[in-house]
Amino acid sequence: MPSLPESIWQERVKNELNVLRELNALEEDSIIDMGDRVQAVLRFKSKGLVKEENGGLVPQLDHRVQIEINREFPYPGGIKFIWLSPIFHPNIDPYETGYICLNVLKKWSQLSDLSTTIKALEMLVSHPNPTDPLNYPTCLEAAQYFTDNPPSEEEEEEDILVID
Repeated sequence: MPSLPESIWQERVKNELNVLRELNALEEDSIIDMGDRVQAVLRFKSKGLVKEENGGLVPQLDHRVQIEINREFPYPGGIKFIWLSPIFHPNIDPYETGYICLNVLKKWSQLSDLSTTIKALEMLVSHPNPTDPLNYPTCLEAAQYFTDNPPSEEEEEEDILVID
């Protein structure tokens, strides 16, 4: 696997973490530097749902994702994402694996960055894709729910994201 020279890699990771700080998306006390990799927890807000024990669905605005940046970063395979917070979603499995099904994560390249990824995660939470769910019971149940209950046009207009 390709990798940047260590000093350039360290500078790139430092810059990415600084951008996340500016976005207020980084939990400062979560950063763990292990020399050849860095772990941290990202937080962001987006309109999602959580399933309560009684089966009801309630809004969930706060979300957390763990990232692990290794020496292959920024190349493919150099970053790992694990969903941490509860969510009822067809494309996110927080209960068994933490896996997130999002093209920007699958197609990571040296041109990708974490600020764009945060925006993509925000969009994924508020715009689930029930036609392509993960094959976990909760995700399949969420896919059926979102298929049966698509957002209204009014809800869709509320969620338009403008990126400057």
